[in-house]
Amino acid sequence: MADLFDIRGGTMNLATTALTGLSGGATTGSTTGTPAYMLKGVIKASTNQSGGATPTTDISTGDAFVALATGEGCLFVFGWDSSASTVFSVAQGKVVKAADVTNGAAAYEFPSIPDTFCPTDYVTISYVGASTWTFGTSNWNATTATIGTVIHIGILPTQPLTAASA
Repeated sequence: MADLFDIRGGTMNLATTALTGLSGGATTGSTTGTPAYMLKGVIKASTNQSGGATPTTDISTGDAFVALATGEGCLFVFGWDSSASTVFSVAQGKVVKAADVTNGAAAYEFPSIPDTFCPTDYVTISYVGASTWTFGTSNWNATTATIGTVIHIGILPTQPLTAASA
């Protein structure tokens, strides 16, 4: 018989920190509060980040983020890694046509998350410009990029997003 209290190795965000600053002519972000999270059952803490540089590589793949071309969008998950770093990490979901999300033909999917990463927030970003928009390199205030509402989470939702913004 299984013990219902035998929960081991959980990963979750434990604090009500908030991701802010995804605006303006910058590629930085900030958090409020004191980040606290659990990775594989071990509680970790970090420090508040103020105007910290966003990463240019995906925590899941180790590769540069995939640029968004005209009409494309995807979901980005922010969080803390196992090093209790003071700099957040980010994972990118699958790039899809933003119009397909709007018309119900596609959804913004959550990326695969390594077990060394604790998700804390997510946001959708869509792009309608003539060239490309790249997370961590392109400015937040690009007139042709739409930054969705930042959603604070304890754990990742089970379902993909079926709306253009959370």
